[in-house]
Amino acid sequence: MLLVLLIVTRALGAPTATELEAIWAEHASLIGQKSGADITLSAAEFRTIAKGEIAKRRTRQDGPDTAIGIGWTAESKDKVWVSIIDDIHNTMVSSLSEERLGLSKTGGKLLYQHLKLPWPFQNRHWVIEIRNNVEMATASQGKVWERVWALSDQRAATPADAAALWVPMIDGAWLTIDAAGGTLVVYRARTTIGGVVPDEVVTRWALSTLDEMLENLFNRAGEIS
Repeated sequence: MLLVLLIVTRALGAPTATELEAIWAEHASLIGQKSGADITLSAAEFRTIAKGEIAKRRTRQDGPDTAIGIGWTAESKDKVWVSIIDDIHNTMVSSLSEERLGLSKTGGKLLYQHLKLPWPFQNRHWVIEIRNNVEMATASQGKVWERVWALSDQRAATPADAAALWVPMIDGAWLTIDAAGGTLVVYRARTTIGGVVPDEVVTRWALSTLDEMLENLFNRAGEIS
């Protein structure tokens, strides 16, 4: 019931699908150039977003596919960004916990993440390096902000779960765009967790978490004064 109320409330103030599509079209070329990501959104997805729901898509590519979630919130890009850069998203996705590790040798933020998997699979963990795409922000005159991450070769000094397996590949990004007095948010992630778990299963799991993750992000942004 709470999720339904949140969707209805957001839909009442949301821009139309046509407005969202026009905003995306304005920045799509730049996003492709500066992020290196091939993100194509359909008219059906903009209609989903305009209804206050989270649109989800899967981009096929060599290796693991990319899971993408897109939503709009009436909260400002500044508030959404603060919610994103907090980085500790323990409350955003069930079974995922995190710990800050400081800065990398090249100045990126390091974050240890641990994923609890159901029996009989071993838990997974990894360290990512997080950076802000300054070039994107500059080229868009501040209208588009991106926070990207990729697997780091650094390890946590004393991981909480010594039996967990280190994942061999992970990358992704948060993309935020000024849109009709609020913010259009695009999340993407691509992961291989190794072991006996196929990439197909991982991608499906990632897609299944997108509603929870983006709803929690929007809620957190709404709590910022």
